[in-house]
Formats: sequence, structure tokens, C-alpha cells
Amino acid sequence: MKIFSYKHTHVSYTDQGKGSALFFLHGFLESNSMWKNIAKELAKKFRVVCIDLLGHGQSGCLGYVHTMEDQADMIHALMSHLRLRKISLIGHSMGGYITLAFAELYPDHVKNLVLINSSARPDSAERKLNRDRAIKAVKQNSDLFIQLSVSNLFMPESLKKHQKKVDRLIDEAKQIPVQGVIAALEGMKIRPDREVLLHFGPYPKLIIAGEHDTIIPINEVRDQTETTDAELIILNCGHMATIEAEKETLRQLSDFLK
Repeated sequence: MKIFSYKHTHVSYTDQGKGSALFFLHGFLESNSMWKNIAKELAKKFRVVCIDLLGHGQSGCLGYVHTMEDQADMIHALMSHLRLRKISLIGHSMGGYITLAFAELYPDHVKNLVLINSSARPDSAERKLNRDRAIKAVKQNSDLFIQLSVSNLFMPESLKKHQKKVDRLIDEAKQIPVQGVIAALEGMKIRPDREVLLHFGPYPKLIIAGEHDTIIPINEVRDQTETTDAELIILNCGHMATIEAEKETLRQLSDFLK
């Protein structure tokens, strides 16, 4: 694990392999360790950088709200620190929101864009209310909130099949400071619509979606991508393609990025 000093805090990341740079951005309640197996394989052909986002993993918090733009600025600072000019961004869920924020703020630095179990649309009014409910739940009992939230990301059959990985994910998520959890929820709640980037972003785009994703419904993803040049791949999984369909996710990434 490497450490990068950023503003008044620090960011932790892994950096392996050589070649064209891939930046992997995890989702809410996750850390860079979620990419471990995928990163190991792709590092045979690429330079793979997996980042702990602000307030997650071993990275510190910047404040009480981490907007998607705050996270994107941090990614850009790390990219500059590593003396890279163009990067391919692969974002899971919240990491996808940050990928889109980066693409809007720094379009000239994007080589490829990949969204996994993610969306270019903002929170609906109902979703914003749910974020507020989640913030209350975190303040009351963060461990219980994490246990329920992580379990809801998977298809029921996946929970049994990948029980050890699910338990590890929950244990790691419980290490995230309450401030980091709330800052992410507040940031996701106020993110803008970036669907225009799927239509006009001047770089190759891959969208990997879960047929049984209850967080980002498949119909919503189809609706966003049908009139774009983005490649849409639908896998037999819930919201955690990187665990539930890891081999297929890796295969799609390898085919797209080569």
C-alpha cells in the first residue's frame, strides 16, 4: 500500500504493473481491496492503480461532505503526482459517479471510461430521502446499517455462494469512520445528472450492469445507454458484479481495454 499526501489528509492506493494506466475506483462502503483479483490479472498488461477513496479504506476524510467532484479532484491530483497524462477509469457504483465527475472536469485526461453497476443519473427525490434515512441509521447504529446495506447488494443465491467474501466486505466496511460513511452519502445525494457524457464523451465507454441489480435497476441502465455509443454488457448478478460475476467482469474489461 502506498500513501499520497493530499490537502490536509492522506490517500492510500496500490500501484502495480507497467503500461497504459488503469485507475480503479471502488463503491460506497468498499475499499481498493475489492479489486484485488481483477487488478492482479490486469497488471500483467497494464499499470493498475487501485485507490481508497476519501473517507474509505485507509484514506482520511476531507470534511463532512465528500462530493463526487471532491473525489475526482483527488484522483486528478494523484494522477499528476504519478506523472500520468491519460488514464482509463473503472468505477463501481459510487466509483462510477466519481468516474463521470472526473470525465466532466478533466475530459482531456480520459482514455477509456468504464461504469460497473453504476448510473449517470442523479438521485431521484425518493432516493434522496433514503439517503437521509441512511444517515440517521448510521448515526444510530453504524454496524447494523453496514450489515444490512452490504447484504442488500447481492442476489440471495450469491450471499450463500460468496459468504466468506461478503463477511470480509462487512468487516472491512465496519472499519470506515462514521464521518466517512456520512460524507459519502451526503456527496452522492447532491450529485448532478451526467447522462450527457454517455452521449458526447469523446472516449470509448463500457457499461457493465447486473440483470438482478436492485440498487441500479437494469431498465434504468438500458434507458441511459440505448441511444449512445457506449457498449452495454448485462451480467447475471446483483449490484456486485466484481464478486458475483468476477471472471466475466474481468473478461469484459480485458476485451474492452486491450
